[in-house]
Amino acid sequence: MTPKQNITLRIDCHEIRLTVDRDKEEVYRKAALTLNDTYRKYQQAYPQLPIEKLWVYAALEVAVRLHSDIRAKDLQPVVERLAALNSRIEQTMTQNQDSN
Repeated sequence: MTPKQNITLRIDCHEIRLTVDRDKEEVYRKAALTLNDTYRKYQQAYPQLPIEKLWVYAALEVAVRLHSDIRAKDLQPVVERLAALNSRIEQTMTQNQDSN
């Protein structure tokens, strides 16, 4: 069983108390920083928007980053395999040119 830890995060003006796996504490803290930074970016860019709308923009950006990272990670084995195949093709072509 993973040891748990109580943490308090501040997101905007809200304090959030959570019990998390000890090895996930840093991830939660970084996530809170990401949310705060993203929210502040939109707050500065669109000061006329209501708070709720700013949070929607911030949440969308964080979700897009997450899915982009997931997609890139899912494609990494394919990219590596294609690089290896390209290398083999180039070697074969070089060998064929040398033998001609």
